Amino acid sequence: MLDDLDPASVAVGAAILPLAWIGSKLLGSLRNHAHRDRSVRGFKVVITGSSRGLGYALADQFLQFGDDVVISSRDMSACERAAAQLREKHPARKALPHACDVRNAEEVESLARFAQEKLGRIDIWVNNAGISQAHKATLQHTDAEELRRVLDTNLLGSIFGARAALQVMREQEVGGKIFFLDGTGAWGNPTPQNVAYGAAKRAITQVKDSLNAELKGKHDFSVHIASPGMVATELLLGGDKDPRATKIINILAEEAEVVAAWMVPRMRGVRRSGKYFKFLTPRGVLWRFLTARSRKGRFLPEGSKLEAH
Repeated sequence: MLDDLDPASVAVGAAILPLAWIGSKLLGSLRNHAHRDRSVRGFKVVITGSSRGLGYALADQFLQFGDDVVISSRDMSACERAAAQLREKHPARKALPHACDVRNAEEVESLARFAQEKLGRIDIWVNNAGISQAHKATLQHTDAEELRRVLDTNLLGSIFGARAALQVMREQEVGGKIFFLDGTGAWGNPTPQNVAYGAAKRAITQVKDSLNAELKGKHDFSVHIASPGMVATELLLGGDKDPRATKIINILAEEAEVVAAWMVPRMRGVRRSGKYFKFLTPRGVLWRFLTARSRKGRFLPEGSKLEAH
């Protein structure tokens, strides 16, 4: 991809983009400060899939802002470890563990009721739990149960989460905010050898729009999508990778902590319903490719095909 860039264009871009990047960082800092200033109370937050990876980083950021968080994943012991680590880091705040398989509607409802009981209300619900196809393969060579697992977790699990959150939020004096997380395929691009994942993420946009239509006129409720881009977690780094994919990941991926620090202020400060936050923008992609040399081997070794982790 870099070989296709015109050298003169690269030179001009290299001269201009640092200034643009600095300006965008300063603007982002001001916006983040504005989000902080608008926060008049600690939020009560539920994050699915938050015992590790991006979900854990999001929880850490919410706690830094003075919020209380329910940590959730399928493994209760993992939830307890994560919650204990976060409480040690943020002793003045609540980080409560609760196991939940988002594919099970009753377990998701139990998670919502647990948060309501322990925190008093739910202000923000983040549908973060997600999985990708463990071994990439064409559709005809993918086991039916693997397709069901990916779709049930990413799509049905997010719908169950929104449903359970709304059931609790409707009982509160104030409503709340619901966030879906997108992924590759969400903007309509093909996801060969990972069809179910791309289909689930593409459907998230429609779910968001449908919920906003259902909630229209109910100003205490809002539904949004947050796009984290490529996050250097097991979901992205695991599995087989060809050299081209490895190179792209090293160029475009970012640490979960960096992404979470960008996302959480926007989640807390959003007012208008239906927002679609995108961490990785076209300008950001161009900047990363222009500085690709400094990003070589950041997360994965380059030069040979990797075995699954």
